[in-house]
Amino acid sequence: MPFSLPLALTVRLVPVVVLATAGWAMSAGPLADPPEAAASSEKSGSSGTSPDSGGEDGGTGKGAGEDEGSSGGSDEQEKTYEKAPDPCKAVSKKTVTSLVPGKLTTGELASTDKDVRRMCQWHALKGYSYRWLDVSYEIRRSNEDAQKAFDRVVADGKGGPFEGLGDEAYSLSAKTSDKGNKVQETELTVRSGNALVVVTYNGGDFVEKTTPSADKIRDGAAKAAGEALAAL
Repeated sequence: MPFSLPLALTVRLVPVVVLATAGWAMSAGPLADPPEAAASSEKSGSSGTSPDSGGEDGGTGKGAGEDEGSSGGSDEQEKTYEKAPDPCKAVSKKTVTSLVPGKLTTGELASTDKDVRRMCQWHALKGYSYRWLDVSYEIRRSNEDAQKAFDRVVADGKGGPFEGLGDEAYSLSAKTSDKGNKVQETELTVRSGNALVVVTYNGGDFVEKTTPSADKIRDGAAKAAGEALAAL
């Protein structure tokens, strides 16, 4: 069956669009603080109050009191990691080659603060079989803050727990179809201390209109997540 040049070019441009979308998600995605928390953070100024510490009592609760009192710094004591590692080096070349076969394109997204938030993306076409993998780190202010961010992801209720990774992990898998092109995807969110690791892995064949199995994609995401955690 002939495969038209415009469509072939469109397939190759998909990663560019996805990459731009992922860049936006780094600052406004599910791990970002909700608007009310962000506003609280701005109002706190130099006091160092955590955006999530005020709760419904307008910032007069435990978090604000401890930051200002002599017993402050408890959040700092619960901070397991200080900075994010290089995500493009976190996953081994062997693993990347097995998960993303073909002519590989790799790149790290720009970040306003690499100590806090970093993401690397790999994509490749082998024939018309496509694979995309990205790995991101987000280092939160404290373990408790990371827990709250993780809970917001879990709250969607569309996925389920994933055993054996970090302190806790959540997996969401889905198969999507656009104009007959099918993609199987897993998004795996893992919390370890105050670090959140998010791995997204997907693939499909744009000629055969088939996808890898859900288990294969999920296992691939878990493999990458395990190596990303080890790099923390």
